[in-house]
Amino acid sequence: MKRFIVLQRKYNFALRRILIVAMLLAPLVLAGCGGKLGKIEPSVVDTAIADAEAAITAARGVDAASLAPDAFQAATSNLEAAKTALTEKKGNDALRLAYQASADARLAHRHAINVHKNSKLNAAILEKEAGAAELLQKLSTQEAELARVKSEMQTARGAEDQLNQKIRDLEKKNRELSITRENYGKQVAELFKTLEDMQTRGKRAETEIRNYGKEISVLRRKIDIADKMVKEEGYQKRSAIAEAESLRKQIREQAEIYTQKLAEAGQQGVAAKHADFLKQQAQASRAYVDSKPPLAPAKTGRTSLSTAQIAAGKAALSNWEIAWQSKNLNVHLAHYEHNIVVDKVVIHESKEDRSKIDRQQLESDLRQMSAHAWRNVKTDTEVESESIISVQQMSRLVVPAVDENATALYNIWIREVWMHQVGNAWKIHHEIWKIFENVPDF
Repeated sequence: MKRFIVLQRKYNFALRRILIVAMLLAPLVLAGCGGKLGKIEPSVVDTAIADAEAAITAARGVDAASLAPDAFQAATSNLEAAKTALTEKKGNDALRLAYQASADARLAHRHAINVHKNSKLNAAILEKEAGAAELLQKLSTQEAELARVKSEMQTARGAEDQLNQKIRDLEKKNRELSITRENYGKQVAELFKTLEDMQTRGKRAETEIRNYGKEISVLRRKIDIADKMVKEEGYQKRSAIAEAESLRKQIREQAEIYTQKLAEAGQQGVAAKHADFLKQQAQASRAYVDSKPPLAPAKTGRTSLSTAQIAAGKAALSNWEIAWQSKNLNVHLAHYEHNIVVDKVVIHESKEDRSKIDRQQLESDLRQMSAHAWRNVKTDTEVESESIISVQQMSRLVVPAVDENATALYNIWIREVWMHQVGNAWKIHHEIWKIFENVPDF
């Protein structure tokens, strides 16, 4: 609400009456003191007019013409009337009008000063009121902000409780996975031991079979000798026939033993059990990997990329792969974003080690991996959302097979890269490494 301060009109009117009375009495006093009854000296009137002009000038200096127009107009009118009366030799009227002009001018001067002061005061009041309104607005804003912060704090507390519960659930699941991993490790160790026993028994059976084969060869040579003796020495025919029959009987017995050994070796099913072991080991490894948290978001098979974008992304992936095969690591690394983070998973003896590596560590690891000769097994490409995905499987021999019954061991390296468009270029924003150490080829 605007407030205005005005002058008290009663006070102004009282002051004006006092000045008018004083001006009316002044000529009488001067006339009584002049020594000329009923006459006024021109100098007195000139002085009164000069005083009136000075008072009007002072009033004009404080802008009384606009701030106190009525009083200022009266002063100027009375001054002109006083000058006219002086010209007409009307001393009393001239003196009275001059005093009246002075009184009006002083009144206009005071009124202008008061109005000016009141204007400043009103401006200050309005400024204070505006400041108070601004403070009230700020207070209201602060209260709204405080309410919002309180709401966010409550939401954050709820989210914190949910995160704490999720952490507890993950810790529980991690303990369960650790127990499962330990059990898998024990099972794999037992399977390896069983495999070694089976291989040992198989080698022993093969040795025995070879030995029985040698014994049969010796017996056959003896039969041949006995047959010759029968032909050459008739008088010893009966003895030779008996010996030959004895040898044939031994051959039949050895053949039965040989057949039995072969059957036992077949029943043991070394090759079949070995294949079953490898199958069980692969299933256990896949089950363990599936039990771990996912390294990439679930794939939906949907995409927003155009045919031209898909073709450009596949071309960029092809250049990335060619650079790796040609061991041009600088070009190979140029396809990565600067802030790339790679999920690296190493599986050794059914134990999994997960880590995250930055671009610097990625470059170091790639240089180490490129020092070996990797065989490209297969490469698959798919499209997901705004990314082109390439899955590349490579292998290298680390432990050759000592014989036809042994199993060669390999290091299997699977690289899964996610590439998306950045401006006019295609960059890899995520990659997953899975390295299986000392495993059969799959």
